[in-house]
This record gives sequence, structure tokens and C-alpha cells, in this order.
Amino acid sequence: MQKRKVGLFGVGTIGRAVLAELQKHETVEVVFVVNRDPAKVADLGLAPGIATADPEEALSRGADLVIETSVAQVVADYAPRVLETADFCAFSGTALSDPALEAQIREVTARSGRRFYLPHGAVLGLDGLSDAGPILKSVTITTRKSGKSLGLAPETEGVVFEGPAREACRKFPRNVNVHAAVAMAGVGMDRTLSRILAVPGQGVNEHRIEVEGKGLSWVIEASSPSLGGVTGAYTPRSAAGSIARILGGGGLQIV
Repeated sequence: MQKRKVGLFGVGTIGRAVLAELQKHETVEVVFVVNRDPAKVADLGLAPGIATADPEEALSRGADLVIETSVAQVVADYAPRVLETADFCAFSGTALSDPALEAQIREVTARSGRRFYLPHGAVLGLDGLSDAGPILKSVTITTRKSGKSLGLAPETEGVVFEGPAREACRKFPRNVNVHAAVAMAGVGMDRTLSRILAVPGQGVNEHRIEVEGKGLSWVIEASSPSLGGVTGAYTPRSAAGSIARILGGGGLQIV
């Protein structure tokens, strides 16, 4: 059986969860893991030479699926090129706040037939948003985190942003990847309303999605304890599940 060749950018909290999931599948061959310091991944059970600090050399190894779990710039730099010949899964969905990049990814996938995936991250219900499509009237997502988790002063309190998801993703590129996923699954970056609230000392990340459409009205709430940075405790588990679905032929294709 021919194995699916998979490459990974980033081995932080989410990247490690993704790699552990990949290593469970006998039908997967991990052909590269890109990290600025390959020595820091020595504990991950990788074959010699798999870890590299050179993205260009890594991409020359012919992966069928490339997964990004690092920063939005990686999506901007490599997704359009990768999608010419392979699938791409972006955990940093805020990269799509750049309309030129979004348009480029749509053009390449339409031409190449490859797939671009956005995992659901810390929230649920993206399949329903995608299915509802044309009958959606409004989608609002509200996130409550501590100021520290948002990259702000710890004492920051109250609404720190309210407006289109595209602008929220630009202002908080490491904090609102769920806003990008919700927007792309539903009514788009410019029609999705994002609200971000800072709550001093809050130890959980909370997300509330409100959806209105023809014949439907939903409210979805999700919360997860913070792991100390920008990631909630549920997100690594959801990341592994998203990758398992992609490997099984599923997964939400946003563009």
C-alpha cells in the first residue's frame, strides 16, 4: 500500500498533537517536520533527517499533504505554491484576512483540484454553517479571553474589538483562528461580526457563535481552560481529530 506523504510546519502544542496523530496511521509517512531548531524535536520519535529548519528543502520532498501549525505567515508564504501539487491544512486561518491571499488560494485550488482545509479549532458546528450556505443571514462570534491571552495588558477589561472578522483576524492573528474558520465556513470574512472581550484573570477561553438564517437560529457555546498561552486545552484534541478526518477522506474544505 502506497503511503500518504505528509509534512508539518511547527511543533508547538498543536503541532505535537498533530504529529502524534500522524504517527498512529500506518498509511502515513511523515516526510518532513519544519522547526527553527530541529534539536528541539529530538524527543518526538522522528527518523533521522526528518526534522529540518529549511522550508525549501522540506518542500522538495514531495509531500501529498502539508499541515501548518505555526504562524499565519507560513500560510501566506507557502500555501499557494503547495496547492499546485498537494493539499494544505492551515491551523492559522487568520492568514485569510488578506483578501489577495484568499483569492489566490481559491484560484489555485480551482485550477489544480487540490484541497485547502481549515480545522474547526476550539469551536463546533462548521459543518452546519457550510451546509446552510446561501440561507444564512448573519453570523456573530464572540470570544472572551484574558488580556494576557490576547497579547494585551493583564488588567485589560471589556470589549477590545467589534467589527468584521477580517479586521479581527488582522488585529489578533494568533488569537482568533476560530473566527477565521467560522467566517470562511459561513458568510465570509466581511459579513461575519466578530466581538472580542478581555476579562482580567479569566482562565478559560470562551466562544459564542450566533447564527440566523432562513428557517434556522442557532447559538453554539464552547469553553476550554487555557493552557497558559493562546491555546485552550480542547484545541490539541480537536486538532488531532481534524487530521484524522482529513486522512480518512473527510475534513471541512473551506476553499
